[in-house]
Amino acid sequence: MAIVDDARVAYRVQGRGPAIVLVNGTSALDVHWGPIIEEFSKSRTVISLDYSGSGETTDAGGALSLKKLAAQVAAVARAAGAARFDLVGHSLGAAIAIQLASASPQLVRSLILVAGFASGAEPRLELQFRLWLDLVRHNRDAFTRLLVLSGLTPAFVSGAGSMTIEAMISGYMSAANWDGIARQIELDLQVDVRAQARQLVRPTVVIGCAHDQIVTTTRELADSIPGAAYREIAAGHLAYFEAAGEFMAAANDFLQQQPS
Repeated sequence: MAIVDDARVAYRVQGRGPAIVLVNGTSALDVHWGPIIEEFSKSRTVISLDYSGSGETTDAGGALSLKKLAAQVAAVARAAGAARFDLVGHSLGAAIAIQLASASPQLVRSLILVAGFASGAEPRLELQFRLWLDLVRHNRDAFTRLLVLSGLTPAFVSGAGSMTIEAMISGYMSAANWDGIARQIELDLQVDVRAQARQLVRPTVVIGCAHDQIVTTTRELADSIPGAAYREIAAGHLAYFEAAGEFMAAANDFLQQQPS
């Protein structure tokens, strides 16, 4: 655990080599990275965490902010012995990564931003996040089913079959920190890293998901970051269930171009 203000932040370290820190999206846990942690750990020290509202992390409750969660990421990296690190952020995690890299560029070697968005006030995103929040408060089963339907491609859902999908839904619902998810969605609505994105000075690749039905503004995020490269993989928003190989190829190609 890393102690950050009122939070006891759970984290995990796997592998050996240059440090890479993975920052999840809303309501996500390590399982949502699919095989990515294991693949990176073959040549890297992989640091993953449960920021406030998820997993084994505990805090006093209350509103979340990007600054607070970015401070948790930095504290976890420090506790794991990583003075500098590459930073991977997915969805809300991309906004947290941008916040951290803009405020503390000396900590970050490079940025990989996946399915990210710059503003939660974008009309379609706002509509979606408000629907999520209502469902989390009043119909959690419907929220989980919507997440599966919109987070994965139709081909993946149909190919997985009903029994597998029902098992995914049941497993998620039993493991979810529902109060924490609500706090994270409330933060989604407040996200605005447009100014921070324009100030980034570290090498950045933005990876969009070609079939993303949740975040549709990832290309716009890439265009706002000076010098950022843009890549696209054939996946829905929950990219690592469907296109882990494509993601790893794009990520490794980018990382191999960066100085050690």
